[in-house]
Amino acid sequence: MTRLNCLLLSLILQFTFLTGTYANDSARLVQLVDYVGVDYSEAVSNGVVVNQLEYEEMVEFSGIIEIELQKMATASEMQGLLEQAKDLKGLILSRAPSAKVKSLTQSMRATIIQMSGLKVTPDQAPDIGRGKLLYQGECAACHGAGGSGDGELAEELDPQPTDFTDEARYSQRSLYALYNTITNGVEGTGMAAYAHLSADDRWNLAAYVGQFGAIGDMAHKGRQIWHQSDASAPIDIERYAGLSPEEAAEKWASGAEVMAYLRTEPTALFDRKDQPLDVAIALLRSGLDSYENGDAENAYTATLAAYLEGFELVEASLSAIDAPLMRQIEAQMMQLRSAIRTEVPVGEVTSRVQELQSLLQRAKTAFSNNEGLSASAAFVTSLVILLREGLEALLVVVAISAFLMKTGRREAMPFLHTGWIAALLLGGLTWVVSERFIQISGATREVTEGVAALLASGMLLFVGYWLHSKTSAAGWQAFIQKSLQAVLNRRTLWGLTGLTFISVYREVFETILFYQALWAQATRDSADWIMAGFGAGVLILAIVAGLVIRFSVRLPLRQFFSSTGILLLALSFIFAGKGIAALQEAGTIPQTLLQFNAIEWLGIYPNQEGLYLQAAILIASLAFLSRSLFSKKN
Repeated sequence: MTRLNCLLLSLILQFTFLTGTYANDSARLVQLVDYVGVDYSEAVSNGVVVNQLEYEEMVEFSGIIEIELQKMATASEMQGLLEQAKDLKGLILSRAPSAKVKSLTQSMRATIIQMSGLKVTPDQAPDIGRGKLLYQGECAACHGAGGSGDGELAEELDPQPTDFTDEARYSQRSLYALYNTITNGVEGTGMAAYAHLSADDRWNLAAYVGQFGAIGDMAHKGRQIWHQSDASAPIDIERYAGLSPEEAAEKWASGAEVMAYLRTEPTALFDRKDQPLDVAIALLRSGLDSYENGDAENAYTATLAAYLEGFELVEASLSAIDAPLMRQIEAQMMQLRSAIRTEVPVGEVTSRVQELQSLLQRAKTAFSNNEGLSASAAFVTSLVILLREGLEALLVVVAISAFLMKTGRREAMPFLHTGWIAALLLGGLTWVVSERFIQISGATREVTEGVAALLASGMLLFVGYWLHSKTSAAGWQAFIQKSLQAVLNRRTLWGLTGLTFISVYREVFETILFYQALWAQATRDSADWIMAGFGAGVLILAIVAGLVIRFSVRLPLRQFFSSTGILLLALSFIFAGKGIAALQEAGTIPQTLLQFNAIEWLGIYPNQEGLYLQAAILIASLAFLSRSLFSKKN
């Protein structure tokens, strides 16, 4: 072996040793920080020391943390941690509230893990059965068979063994903290280090111990939530190991329940299918491979699936976090499919795929960094969703309701109410089914929305024309002379039921999906504000409905028919554009993209097909209006 090789080998061995030592020091430091964050509340309450020995330990440990960080603070980025360590010591000495200490230690823990590159996750799903056997052999003598700290050797120990069934302690301990304690032990207590166990067995033991303390049927509720929708609490393997149940509950409305379930059944997490954004990235790569091999058809199929079975499933969730990014990805995916359809050069498709993959990675980062909606954001987002989705349906129902009241056909109102009530009931059933039994795919969503929108558009066009035709002199005389009973016969009334049902259900269906996505981002504090926003939206819509009915029925009958007809024609125009766009996103009809930004509230999207249909509706509507105006003059 040459001197150079010997030197390189020596350097490699030294580096490996130092890296291992640094990682071990970091793990011990995280353990100390976790210990202080959890146990400080047992030492100080309301600014008063309630356990002197525990308090002295907190002071001692905060000093050790500061000393250890000074040894590690050779890198400039560690200086911030050192300042935090001094702040931590100051909080403890001043007997600060436990919430402040806990918040600071959580921040320090996350920073240490990130800077040291510490591995905080198991390599495979922990085996709860194996963990139980290890617990009975290694831990039960002190901690008791049920984890209550009442083992046969407990009385001989000072301090007493931890009671793992204590709800407060359970809620504040992450699995990694338990793993760390099992690995390193706790100096000055009867808790020895179990470094002789393999890493997998230490995780097995931590996972088994970590399920003690979950109250009532929390794990059962978590199981239901998890299987209804993975997005209800976006917990990945790193969060499963690194977050305490309390931290999970602060981030997501159902976080504590889902964490309790995953602690009893970790295979549910480790065996979970790929996440939607990962599916989208993989399918884009597959589509690019096909295109490079000259198979444009399979490339188009793969890129369409990347949207429908990947990005579309988290589109609403991303909109609640970063709406501009969501719209950018959606537009880029449409442009990619269009480019493949027109068989542009391979280099252009490659460039588009790479840009999309970069955007999708940004979306993944946005999800991982998201800590839930603030109260104000939850309220405003909930309010806007309901107003945006509910206003169109409301205008349809109110216009027809006002017509029936204006023409004295109040006995026909049950037909109208049957339509929108049935839509709400089916919407509620859709919510239950999508939460408990099936996951609504992107393709199903888009086709449902598209077909419903086009049906509503056609019916609104007909009704709008019929109403506006009564404003002409000849039409008005015919309408007066004809019996209302003949005009609004039973078949027509059931048609009004169908129109209100289709119009309302389309909006209810989309509203459900948006609220599911919004609820996934809720924290314990902001969940109530989502309901407050919903309630405020209902109140505003009710006021709008009352005002529209009140002022419209005061209009002269001819003006009433004219304004109502124009409103329904405008809604037909909007629904047509939305319907075509939805079916194009599902890949069921061709798409020819144009270069301008969508005007969603008018249903105007950058595609020729939708604009052609809307132009036809606009021309027909103008023809109706022109003929009506000409008839009035005559």
